[in-house]
Amino acid sequence: MTRKWLLLFSALLPLGAAAVELRDAYVRGLPPGQKNTAAFFQLHNPAGEPVTLRAGSSEAAERVEIHRHIQRNGMMAMQREDALQLAPGQRVDFAPGGYHLMLVNLRRPLRDGDSVSFTLVSDDGQTLSVEAPVRSVLSETGHGHHRHHGGAQ
Repeated sequence: MTRKWLLLFSALLPLGAAAVELRDAYVRGLPPGQKNTAAFFQLHNPAGEPVTLRAGSSEAAERVEIHRHIQRNGMMAMQREDALQLAPGQRVDFAPGGYHLMLVNLRRPLRDGDSVSFTLVSDDGQTLSVEAPVRSVLSETGHGHHRHHGGAQ
């Protein structure tokens, strides 16, 4: 992915004088017939106050939900989160194996190279609109798309 794409798919959520930064968004493209997929990105709160974000909506899916993987009884499980609070200066990676944005009950197949829009909403009513490319799982392996699997920092 070139730097131009990375900048094109960055977004800011204005919150007074500050902004939540969302960078490097992409949606995982899966084989045909799959009803759900995930969106990944990095969030940063450069503001001096905490910001709470909730899942918004997407034209590509019936529902959008924030999820994270947790260890429960020695097994990894996916857990839905109502909201995510970002402390001042905090960064959170939405990445495989950690936090991710689920697109539930897809309305159409998503193909490599398509784009998907989705939103996140802050508790004060501000909306962050994102347009993210679809990246096929087949193109993620062996083509320089390795991502660090991180969580909240």
